[in-house]
Amino acid sequence: MNMGGDRYSAGLFDDPKHDVHGPGITRTLYSAGIGAMAGTFYGACAAAWYPDSMSSRKAAVGFSDIRTIGRTLGRPAMWFSLAAGVFTATECAMEAARNEKRDAWNSLVAGMAGGGIVGSITGRPQVVAATAIGMGILMASVDLTGATTVYDEKENAFKRNAILPETHVESPTLAELKGKFPFCKDL
Repeated sequence: MNMGGDRYSAGLFDDPKHDVHGPGITRTLYSAGIGAMAGTFYGACAAAWYPDSMSSRKAAVGFSDIRTIGRTLGRPAMWFSLAAGVFTATECAMEAARNEKRDAWNSLVAGMAGGGIVGSITGRPQVVAATAIGMGILMASVDLTGATTVYDEKENAFKRNAILPETHVESPTLAELKGKFPFCKDL
């Protein structure tokens, strides 16, 4: 039973998760690109939410407005891209140094490096340290527990794809309603 058209959706529910393999530079550039897209989206949301910083007093529409829009979208894109790139580069370096892939220690150190970049936006050492420690703990806990907290992944997949599992049992109330309304018995 084919549930999708791409190579990651070939099986029913035992599909491999999206994962980027290859050399560290490929993974780093991929992560930096995703970070840049996320930062641009964040900047666009910030510009939509707080448009006052985007208005200029010089002219109705001028070069200063375009520069302001560029800064509003570009700065978050740069910081997100830098944090994602540093995280992935550090994780790749830890994997190469320790010869251990998919290890929580790699994610801890990489999360601390990426969190340090995120915290450095403020320029305060206490914030940099707290953000680095918090991001490191978060990334290590995700690596230890998995990206999901669902106990039964197969049951969750049935819900996500809106189909009934093989072990589905109807409630007595639903069976009674289907008896009263026979045209709905196949629902």
